[in-house]
Amino acid sequence: MRQAKPVTAAIIAASASIVVAVLAFVLNQYGQARQERRQARLARISSQLRDLYGPLNAMVDANERIWEALRDSHLPKAAERGPDDSTASWRRWRDEALQPANRRMRDLIFAYADLVVEAEVPEPLRDFCAHVAALEIVRAAESEEGARQRALIDHPGDAYVSYVRRTFAALKHEQAQLLRRSRVRPRTRAGRLRPE
Repeated sequence: MRQAKPVTAAIIAASASIVVAVLAFVLNQYGQARQERRQARLARISSQLRDLYGPLNAMVDANERIWEALRDSHLPKAAERGPDDSTASWRRWRDEALQPANRRMRDLIFAYADLVVEAEVPEPLRDFCAHVAALEIVRAAESEEGARQRALIDHPGDAYVSYVRRTFAALKHEQAQLLRRSRVRPRTRAGRLRPE
């Protein structure tokens, strides 16, 4: 009867060791899976910022600055504008400054549509791309026929600008949170760590 107690103690000690080892393994696997999900999310957000929303945000800011300056100095009020009111100066600004950036933004949206935050391409982006295409038709008619007309589809205006800025800011915020949690510094395109 006395030998049963040491055997029972040994069994309890061995069982406790096994339970602790299994628990440590499970917790380690859980932590590792969480870290991998966090790294995958960080990689996706970094790609969204680098390839789509970062360039879109920069071009939107530049175009908005040009548009505001033009609106304040060269353009008649929106209600007074018509296709025949466009001046050579306005067409130059439109064709040489605004439209090239608009085409680049449209091309980015087409090339990286898989990186949009939403499940489907959101309406402000669709409207913007449609406007750029409509304006291309206007420009072609002007160069071929000299005819002046309004674009069939208007620029989505604030809806587009707000969407790009809001989404860019939200992604930057989420990226910063993930970086703080994982303590990983983002890398440059060449693979080097960015300075802090």
